[in-house]
Amino acid sequence: MKSTIDEDLRAAGHRLTRTRRAVLGVLERTKYPLSASELYERLQKNKVSIDLVTVYRTLTVLRDLGVVAQIELHKEGQARFEIRHGREHHHHIRCQVCGRIADLLLCPLKKLTAFIEKETQFIVNEHTLEFSGLCPKCQ
Repeated sequence: MKSTIDEDLRAAGHRLTRTRRAVLGVLERTKYPLSASELYERLQKNKVSIDLVTVYRTLTVLRDLGVVAQIELHKEGQARFEIRHGREHHHHIRCQVCGRIADLLLCPLKKLTAFIEKETQFIVNEHTLEFSGLCPKCQ
């Protein structure tokens, strides 16, 4: 049985506060990873009383607890965040012109990871793979 975010937070000694609930709500309704400033703008539009520093602190706590993933996309220079809890490992593709990001809901690297572990005797804990190109609107 999958645990809930609230259960995971409580197990780690944290509560699902109003602020955390608001941040998670925006991330759950978004189909692509958001930067902290984009998340802050959406919270402001939703009339949530929060400052940007609190958004960063909240994202740090949620990331450290494994509830959200922090993603660093190539050539972007900023961290983005998305819900990790209850989602499969996946990768992203970003448009080189408009910056649109889409999820690739698959990971083709399982066999390669096993090969790397066998060849190097390393244990691979994580990996990233990013594609870039032109979205349909920018082609």
